[in-house]
Amino acid sequence: PRGANNAPRRFVRIMREALESEYVSQNLHHWIDLIFGFKQQGKAAVEAQNVFYYLTYEDAIDINSITDPVDKMSIIAQINNFGQTPHQIFRRAHPPRRASKVSMTISTHANILIP
Repeated sequence: PRGANNAPRRFVRIMREALESEYVSQNLHHWIDLIFGFKQQGKAAVEAQNVFYYLTYEDAIDINSITDPVDKMSIIAQINNFGQTPHQIFRRAHPPRRASKVSMTISTHANILIP
C-alpha cells in the first residue's frame, strides 16, 4: 500500500499504530454495535442505515428445506459471493473501551509492543 513504501514491516507498524490509536479506542464500541451488536438488526439497524439483504443474516433461510435445485444453488451462490452477517452477540449497546493505565509503544526493531 502507498505510504508503506513496499515495506511489509512498515505497513504492519502503521496498522498497529492506527488500531491502537486513541481514536480507535474511543470509537471501537460503535463498530462493535454495528457488526456484532444491537445495531445489526431491527429498528436500531434501520436508524443506523446498517441493513443488508435478507440472505446475509444468520438463520434467514433454511437452505436444507429448499427442494428446487436451481433455487438452492442460486441462494448458495448469493451467500458465497456476498457473504453473511456475523452472529449477533450483543443485544444492548457495547460499552466504550476503558482507557489503558499502561501506555504502549511499538518497537520498530523487533515489531513487539513494549509497556
